[in-house]
Amino acid sequence: MKRIEVTLRWRITLLTIGVMSVCSIALVLFTNLNTSYVMPRATDSMLKIATIPLDGSYTTMATLTPAETLTLTPASTAPSFDVAPVEIAVRSVMTTAAKEMYMGSIIILIVIVLLGGICAYYVAGNALKPIKTLNGRMKTVNVNNLTGDFDFVGPKDEIRELAMSFEVMLSKLDNAFASQKRFNASIAHELKNPLAVIKANIEVLMDQNSPSVEEYEETVGIVKQSVDKMNASIEALLDLVQEENAALNDIINLDELMEDVIADLRANADKQNIEISLCVDKIQALTGNEVLIYRALYNLVENAIKYTPSGGRVSVVGTCDDEVAKIVIKDTGRGISEDEIEAIFTPFYRGKQSKSQEGLGLGLSMTKASVSMHGGTISVKSIKDVGTEFTVTLPIGG
Repeated sequence: MKRIEVTLRWRITLLTIGVMSVCSIALVLFTNLNTSYVMPRATDSMLKIATIPLDGSYTTMATLTPAETLTLTPASTAPSFDVAPVEIAVRSVMTTAAKEMYMGSIIILIVIVLLGGICAYYVAGNALKPIKTLNGRMKTVNVNNLTGDFDFVGPKDEIRELAMSFEVMLSKLDNAFASQKRFNASIAHELKNPLAVIKANIEVLMDQNSPSVEEYEETVGIVKQSVDKMNASIEALLDLVQEENAALNDIINLDELMEDVIADLRANADKQNIEISLCVDKIQALTGNEVLIYRALYNLVENAIKYTPSGGRVSVVGTCDDEVAKIVIKDTGRGISEDEIEAIFTPFYRGKQSKSQEGLGLGLSMTKASVSMHGGTISVKSIKDVGTEFTVTLPIGG
């Protein structure tokens, strides 16, 4: 048997009718019980009034007591008065009135419940209209279209807040899917190029009738170089996966870690005739993954050295307050154009300057991921042909 589905609008309407019915029935019962108690007393009172002689045969003796009570004393000559027919008539009238009141209250109860149900259905429809609109717009969302117009006109209530939250969620999903697509395209590009080079060189070698040893050696060298590049790409991808699952339970002394980074890269700086300096305060230890933080700072300082011309300067400054450690890596290099600043943290992205350098374009992406895993932030400011400044903030004391 197919189950009958009741819409939310009807559930609200039926619930309202149920509540109104219970309240109305309780009111009717109370009214009728009260009437059944009051009516006999009222009848008796009316009968007492009805038995008073109407011929004025009361004595003129009337006194007002100190409590201002009027006392009427009937004359001894007052005629007898038969109250039986009056009593029957009065009780009949009161009984009829009670029945009419009972039936009238039942009819009014039914009318009120019906009118209340109709009003509840109408009000529920208006209240649920934004949800119906939101549902219709949600149905237009799919994997190829994660954007929609959820800007409702009306009061800033829970439904509008729900629509805004849903729109924010879609925006985040859209960014995640776009990033995944770019990531997949970049992986395909990084692996396709070396394979194409390998294939082309092997085909050239096979087309020759009797290739020389030198040609074999040249082809093998190109193949090895392409394989090494693919292997580096795969290792970088594995590093990205390992970063996501890395434990964050090391006690990290940032000042000592920064000194190790500068010491490890000083030879590179000297080789390129670049002045490198470190100025760091005593920074409170933080909890995290020491390898990831070391790699993040190493990548930033290494890039600063790599893209700074001979005779330039690279400075690393570390400061802290009660809650945040701030590390600033500044160079006097070529700078980054404004249109590239937003893209430099994208996996496999290589700027115009980077194409002349070895690398896969994963360094800054992995750096940002490492910093974000520790609850920190990374920002960049750059002026073309003047220099670049990276700022890393990390929460301390954790």
